[in-house]
Amino acid sequence: MTIIKVVKDDKTYDINFTLQDANGNAINLTNATMQLKVQASNSTELKFAGTMNTVSAASGTCKYTVAQGNFNQSGNFNAEIEVSYTGTGEIITFPDILFKVKDDLPKT
Repeated sequence: MTIIKVVKDDKTYDINFTLQDANGNAINLTNATMQLKVQASNSTELKFAGTMNTVSAASGTCKYTVAQGNFNQSGNFNAEIEVSYTGTGEIITFPDILFKVKDDLPKT
């Protein structure tokens, strides 16, 4: 499981990912679109889903730019990245991402 710690209400920064297969080889992201899906651990509905950008298709790197309101609640959020390939219809999902959203200082 990948654990990413973020601070509540921070925005407009990038979270970078490298997508790999079970053998540690980079997933080629040529002709792919990626979406980050995030859901509160205690919920059955998505908190948000956002489009990701390719950094380097050949090395399997992509990023998500955090938007205002994405992480406006503290707590744990489960996430996955869904990769869809144009033309082939192939979809690969990368699960087991956990965001730990912490309150900003000072804590009361």
